[in-house]
Amino acid sequence: MDLQNIQEQLNTEFAKADIRIIFWFDDKGDYAEEVAEIQLDTAKLHILDGENWLYSKWLLNESDPEGKYLVYAPFARPSDSENPLADMYYYSTPYYTDRVSQMSQEIGIDTKYKEHLAGYGSFWRSIVRVEKFKALNIDHYNTETIDIGLLAVLTDVKTPSFEEIVKKLILTDAEEYVKTITDYGLMKTFWELCKKYFGYNVDGNIADPSIENLAMSFVVTYAAATLQMALPKNLGPYIVKKRNDAVVFVRNIMDNVSCREAYDALSLHTDKTLRISKNIREAWNKDAGVLTDVLSCDAFAELDQMLLEWIVDKLDNEILDEQIDGLDIARIADQRMMKACHYSDVFAQEYQAMKYAYLLMKGIRDMEIPSDPVLLLQKYQDDLYQLDSYYRWFYLAFDQIEENEKYMQVRERIENIYANDYLLQMVPKWNAVFYEQAESTFDQCGLVRQDRFFSHYLHAYDGKERIIVIISDALRYECAKELMTKLDMDEKCQTSIEGMVGVLPSVTSMGMASLLPHKEMNVDEHMNVTVDGLSCIDTPSRDKILKAKNPDNIAIQFDEIAKANKPKVRELLQNKNIVYIYHNQVDARGDKPASENEVFNACEEAIEEIYRLIKKLTGDVTATKFIVTADHGFLYRRDKLQEFDKVSYDREICTYSNKRFLLTKQMVNAQGVVSRGLAYLNKLNTGYVAAPLGADIFKVPGGGQNFVHGGSSLQEMLVPVIEVKTAKGKQAYDFVDVILTSVSRKVTNLRTYFDFIQTEKVTDVMKGMNIIAYFESEDGEKISYDVPIIADSQSDAPEDRTFHEKFTFKSKKYLPQDKYYLVMVDVNDTNNELHRYEFTVDIAFVDDFGF
Repeated sequence: MDLQNIQEQLNTEFAKADIRIIFWFDDKGDYAEEVAEIQLDTAKLHILDGENWLYSKWLLNESDPEGKYLVYAPFARPSDSENPLADMYYYSTPYYTDRVSQMSQEIGIDTKYKEHLAGYGSFWRSIVRVEKFKALNIDHYNTETIDIGLLAVLTDVKTPSFEEIVKKLILTDAEEYVKTITDYGLMKTFWELCKKYFGYNVDGNIADPSIENLAMSFVVTYAAATLQMALPKNLGPYIVKKRNDAVVFVRNIMDNVSCREAYDALSLHTDKTLRISKNIREAWNKDAGVLTDVLSCDAFAELDQMLLEWIVDKLDNEILDEQIDGLDIARIADQRMMKACHYSDVFAQEYQAMKYAYLLMKGIRDMEIPSDPVLLLQKYQDDLYQLDSYYRWFYLAFDQIEENEKYMQVRERIENIYANDYLLQMVPKWNAVFYEQAESTFDQCGLVRQDRFFSHYLHAYDGKERIIVIISDALRYECAKELMTKLDMDEKCQTSIEGMVGVLPSVTSMGMASLLPHKEMNVDEHMNVTVDGLSCIDTPSRDKILKAKNPDNIAIQFDEIAKANKPKVRELLQNKNIVYIYHNQVDARGDKPASENEVFNACEEAIEEIYRLIKKLTGDVTATKFIVTADHGFLYRRDKLQEFDKVSYDREICTYSNKRFLLTKQMVNAQGVVSRGLAYLNKLNTGYVAAPLGADIFKVPGGGQNFVHGGSSLQEMLVPVIEVKTAKGKQAYDFVDVILTSVSRKVTNLRTYFDFIQTEKVTDVMKGMNIIAYFESEDGEKISYDVPIIADSQSDAPEDRTFHEKFTFKSKKYLPQDKYYLVMVDVNDTNNELHRYEFTVDIAFVDDFGF
């Protein structure tokens, strides 16, 4: 090392007020001849020769006790027992000129740690490793932070965090890392840190600790903390002493998207190796109540399999009132689908399917179908429509389950109940009165006939302000209710929905014609439909009819306007009065035999497409008035109909046949068939329309038996009319608030529950919030793991908007006089602090278990 550099370093050290004596043991005597040349500004040079120990002690302690000295020895430092100046050495400052010393001085590590650094001399021989160590930017050096820094470099971890080092080792193939750590003499240090941070192998009962054992210990400890049952005694050695720290550590891994797959693999390995789920399953076979203990644990995927098996068993046997820990099947599914549950994404479709299977079965079991047609219509609009939604949502989820064999029996039961206990009861009961009392029924219900749509809903706009009418082919009433709910959640939308009675037969040609302005609507014996003598079979012909009413009206296809840019949209709709936009997603898929089983997916897409179109037109052309309606609905069943489900008919009297209706020359009086004259449209229509009394179909050749329409069931004939008003500018809205309701502001246990409430329900002007809650110390150290709170309840009842959340604290020393805070932040912007509650943490005894 350059003598000038040594001189500068020594003078810099002696310039410090607290530095009096510097010992320099030059192991090889490299500077014995040059040391006298060093010019010391404020200190004197004293050279040890191996014989002058007594003189040196007298000089430094008695002769000149205030003077500053560089004590140079051209040999290695003797052991303390052979060094008469050992006591002075320990309260003085050592100086080194080797590589480790240079490196430590360059980084800023106090020279008192030189010997500790020198213990890992081989580590510092690599410039790359030294640079990586420097890049960690450790803000405070001591033996522990230095060791953690060394381990971080050797495990390719970018931050000086022992938790990150452990995470890297347990979630990756650690073999090479372990070898490297061992080669550099840090393995013992690693296990000592594991003991300090997590209480791993505190009692030393693990003779040969390993990364595999450590990894499994974390999973077992987390399982032990979240299960409400005791694990077998043989798993005791796998439960680390600092339980809460391990729980926080594991939970942070589970919640980290980049670690999910690695955790899942570790969880599966742990479960199979230690047979944890297998033991729980054996206990469940002996005591069904064991599942109560499982409900709050998400450590292993097999636990979800058990819960789903229990649900399937109840549904298979139609045991719908049994609960687990006070939760019915739907609420169990909701709980396990929450983002806070680790395997929620993995089993989302299974839980979703079972939830709606349960709701459908329970709804049909408990339903009452009024005989009075007015009450039946009203009840269907109020709640019975939900049964069709549950059926649709069941299949949407079921079709996405890759291995769905275990749910096939539930599917078959759902199919049977929907067809025989719901449709077979409801459709005939409705049809029995519909054909006899149709006009009076609709008048009493206040329902508008579909062929009067224009005069009733659009008269106020005719020749005046712009209104956009979106006609979605086969948008069933229950789908429209879902669309309305989605629109209501948008702060710019105000909506209302009514039912409109469709025309018979309930097919596209009739429904589309009835929605146009007209005085007369005619259908001939071959199903050719005209309005006021004009064909209306396609969009151009309908556009002519609209323009005949008012030149500023227009008919246009959905894709033409949905795919247009803003200037094109403005060009198309500028100065327009009544705009008909024809959307065809549901019927286009359902009416084709090859794709009819995709009809429920088409419903979802239709809802989303219409929603996006309303948003687009509100923004692009400041449209504020919309009506969403349909030409007809549909019936859909997944299973093919059997021959006994098909109705025979007299072909001789038919002029046109369809699976759900017939056009006939005369009234049909046959078992299982209802018939009425087409003169209900106007007196020019002389034929008759017949339909199956129930949800059956006629024996008509051709494919496509699952998706049908044309008949007179409410699912086919109750046409939705959603009126939508959107705000021109951005409507003012706010977010719901979630506040702490627990009175106590003291934490006395490492695992503590607190209560919260969502203060308002979610509405069109009050949006939901996703919140993270956690505790931190006054200096910002997070002392608990994150607790997610999803505040999206639309319920009026306060009890439905409450949350009972568990917080798990790190095992550490908490001082009652210190301040701690419960912090609540927006999950989408963690800098947006919503609430901060001051707490005291007074845990009288922090032992291995936190209580």
